[in-house]
Amino acid sequence: MKNADFNRNPKGNNQWVLRSDDVIQKIINKYPTWTKKDFTGEGKLNPDKKNALLTKTECEREKLVFGHVGKRRKPLKEIYTLSTKANILKFENEEIDEDTFRKNVLSKSYRDKMSQSVKKKKEKLRYQNLNEEQLEEKRERNRNYIKNLSVKKLEKIKISEKYRSRKRRANMSEAQKEIKRKGDRIYQKRRVEMQRKERLKNEKKNRY
Repeated sequence: MKNADFNRNPKGNNQWVLRSDDVIQKIINKYPTWTKKDFTGEGKLNPDKKNALLTKTECEREKLVFGHVGKRRKPLKEIYTLSTKANILKFENEEIDEDTFRKNVLSKSYRDKMSQSVKKKKEKLRYQNLNEEQLEEKRERNRNYIKNLSVKKLEKIKISEKYRSRKRRANMSEAQKEIKRKGDRIYQKRRVEMQRKERLKNEKKNRY
């Protein structure tokens, strides 16, 4: 029977040679595009731990300087392929900076991965938190969007909305129907006011 107290290192010597900061820095300098995770075999450029060049403890030394720190950014050419035409146009006209351009693409990628039900919930929650000024801006965007739709597309939306409205109304309670009636009255008042303002605006233009 083997001795359970067998000591494989009776002299107590450290079996691993501690590498100096200079030696580690030379290794880092050979891979200027690598992050700390790449050196430990956990990054995108070096995803296999078997190929790790440094340990996590070595990467945490204060005097070391890495060529790439933080999250790796995608090339701008790739961002263009993932972006919308409107976002590209704003960026090229210098209406938004590069960081905003990239953030818009990131937001779009998140939305594209969402299910339709999750999108609706998020839209509803965001709509509830809008102030009156933001609501008016949203209405203006919606009006401009509808104006630019083709006749065929607009007709398709109307039919779809009509069907959904009937289905939604059939499942409403009396209390929900009353809330909707109040909302419809508010909408009609706002619509009349908008038409009045538009009419006054056109009359003013015709005078000059």
